[in-house]
Amino acid sequence: MESDHAWNHSETLAAGQVAEFKVWAELIRQSQGGLHVFLPLRDLGIDGVLHRLEDGAYLPVQVKGRTSLTPAGQVHITVTATSLVDDDAFLVGTLIDGAELSAFVLVVTESEFRCLASHDVVEGREYLTAAFELHAGGISRWAPHLVPRDQLAERFGAAAPAPTAPPPHVLGGPLIDRAGEGFLGEAEVIRRLADAESLALFRPFPDLETVEVLARHVSSRRFLGLQVKTSGWDEPRREERVYLRRSSFRPRASTYICVLGWNRPAHSFADECLLIPSVEIEGLARTEDEWLVLELEPGTEAHRRLDRYRADLRRLGAEVETMLA
Repeated sequence: MESDHAWNHSETLAAGQVAEFKVWAELIRQSQGGLHVFLPLRDLGIDGVLHRLEDGAYLPVQVKGRTSLTPAGQVHITVTATSLVDDDAFLVGTLIDGAELSAFVLVVTESEFRCLASHDVVEGREYLTAAFELHAGGISRWAPHLVPRDQLAERFGAAAPAPTAPPPHVLGGPLIDRAGEGFLGEAEVIRRLADAESLALFRPFPDLETVEVLARHVSSRRFLGLQVKTSGWDEPRREERVYLRRSSFRPRASTYICVLGWNRPAHSFADECLLIPSVEIEGLARTEDEWLVLELEPGTEAHRRLDRYRADLRRLGAEVETMLA
């Protein structure tokens, strides 16, 4: 193996970040966006979550990288037993080979890693170690879990999709730039979810799909994804519209649309929000060219056909926590 730089001890954390982002980039490249990466806003033991868009599955992942081989020509991946927090999560072990991932990558569930790894106790702490060579075949117990780098996305069930024609450009849709209000709404939802200590929160990088904020319950290990919409108003009882782009909208049972009301003069959010299952949106919205349109009456207690979806914004974290528990 050749390397442009020999990593010293003080750069270990940076090397781990390099491994993570190279794994994410490789998965996105191979799947052509079929795997979407969510990164944690609060670290509770998972480095990232892959959203497989084909079926909506969420796959928690930990990445462990090394920058050199042992004298015997092996990669050693050592973790503390307490760092394995989810038996169904995937552990990806790789060597940073110059500017690339190694030719073969270890992909194994945490439960399998526990069973196959060597166990050692040092000063009262239990450590688990995998030792493997970077080639196919062999009689090592790790051999069945070594994946060629170029087949990494396939290991997570996402081959590159067949080419499709781009959707036609359609004029119309919202004329007001709501980017600033939208960012405030997303930040407010994250703030409210952060009140629930049992929720790990993730954001997609890049933000290209329906889910914009992902919550994972640390005990039940269930996921709930939110797309956040902010409906601003200057005058109460004036009808407002919320737009969802049809070409990128993928309704799933685990995905909800959260609509916040933003009082522009008062610079504050309404006390209540809407929490709508995405699978019910098409029955509630009307179609306008490329858009699904929800019509609202911000600043009032009335919403057309949406009253049953009202939720207390202050208790949004507890609400989501209950849904996932």
